[in-house]
Amino acid sequence: MSKIRQKVSTVKLFGYALGEGAVSITMNGIGNFAMLFYTQILGLSAGYAGTALSVTLVWDAITDPLMGHLTDNTRSRFGRRLPYVFFGGFALAVSFLLLWVIPQHAGTAQAAFWAVLLINLLVRTAVTVFVIPYTALGFEIAPEYNDRSRLQGIRIFVNQASNFIFGACAWVLFFGDKTGEDGARIDGTLVESNYVVMGVVLAIFALMLILGSIYATRDRAVDNRNEELPGNNLKAFVRDFVETISDRLALIVILFFTFANLGMMLVSQVQMFTYVFYMEFTALQKTIVHGGGMIATALAALWVTRLIKRFDKKALAYIGIAVSIFGGLVSYVLFSGGLVARDAVWMLGETEIPIAVILFGLGQALWWGGTGIVVPTSVSMIADVSAANYAKSGQLKDGSYSAIFGFVLKLGSAVGLLITGWLVDWAGIISQAESQTLEAINRIASATFLSGPAVMIIAFVIVAKYPLNRAVMEKIDSQNREKDQ
Repeated sequence: MSKIRQKVSTVKLFGYALGEGAVSITMNGIGNFAMLFYTQILGLSAGYAGTALSVTLVWDAITDPLMGHLTDNTRSRFGRRLPYVFFGGFALAVSFLLLWVIPQHAGTAQAAFWAVLLINLLVRTAVTVFVIPYTALGFEIAPEYNDRSRLQGIRIFVNQASNFIFGACAWVLFFGDKTGEDGARIDGTLVESNYVVMGVVLAIFALMLILGSIYATRDRAVDNRNEELPGNNLKAFVRDFVETISDRLALIVILFFTFANLGMMLVSQVQMFTYVFYMEFTALQKTIVHGGGMIATALAALWVTRLIKRFDKKALAYIGIAVSIFGGLVSYVLFSGGLVARDAVWMLGETEIPIAVILFGLGQALWWGGTGIVVPTSVSMIADVSAANYAKSGQLKDGSYSAIFGFVLKLGSAVGLLITGWLVDWAGIISQAESQTLEAINRIASATFLSGPAVMIIAFVIVAKYPLNRAVMEKIDSQNREKDQ
């Protein structure tokens, strides 16, 4: 009779998830503001900026499988995961800071491009060293069907809570509007020094969260130097890579989330231009709308910890995709369809209610709320696949599965950044311009509303092939418990 494992405490899961907060601060900091920084401050075209970011993502993707194999086969006084989490996390905070400081002193647009490219390569290397062992550590902390979803839901909640504080609130904290000598409003995203201040503050907080996560998971720092870990050679690495990438279950989950993430990537990048040029939001309005999407994502992710008790993961994926698509299409009909003017207000007595801002924010909240269900569900799915492989082969390959997941995900993100650059150029957005043509802002708004839902439809079709459900996974988890006795 196998021993029943106790449910992992919520405090433990939140302690682990602090590391996700650091990932959020750095990666969302780049995702939220890098394209504006590169085009409006450094003077790079959107195409060149997208190319620089996508090339570094390809490098990040290539190094993921190697990192997964390395962490699975590491022997150290502190175990196979935490040493990488520590050193990778420190490097992530430092390289993130450099990203906002060095390119501004490059002198020319060409030099700025190479500075952006090289520093982003440093950032992405640090991300690989930190995130792959960190994700695998989460698989080990939560080895049961429901707990895997609970952990990923809490992880995304912390991600978006951090994104709200340091991303949405950044519009007010770092990019507040100013008034020029002629009395005209100066958008804070067009002020060079604001990016440096943001970089310093965010790097400090990211490092603090990384250290907090390491402290919360210090019990996993178990000396494994006496373990036999055959496979630390190139031949074993290639074999692990081929076996993992050819796992049919893994491929279904990976392709599903690749397309879902592509939709999220497109919306997250182009929406910033829609905020600034189409809706002409003030700093406070940017914070409210941008933050509303983050709060919706966080609450939806936390809701997954309850929904998993009633629905299988495939059903949760369906729900999340449907909500996201609905949010995008509603926004398109209301604004691009001409039902609501982008500056529309309602008068309630003498009070002016910005109905356009409210409706735009609700559409964004629906889109991102749906993704808040999709993301933790998909990550818990790959953890299920890793558990299924362990039951079948007897080999613990959590690092390899998390790495392959990251590998394909980042390749998709690289494609997304390239497409983003093309979308922005196609729309006619001009670098370093304080205003854009009416045709350009209408096009970028349509891209914000429709690009994500179009790709999510493909994700919907792919996840229909996913076969694992609660009954199957309970049997697999039971087998794995017996192995661990």
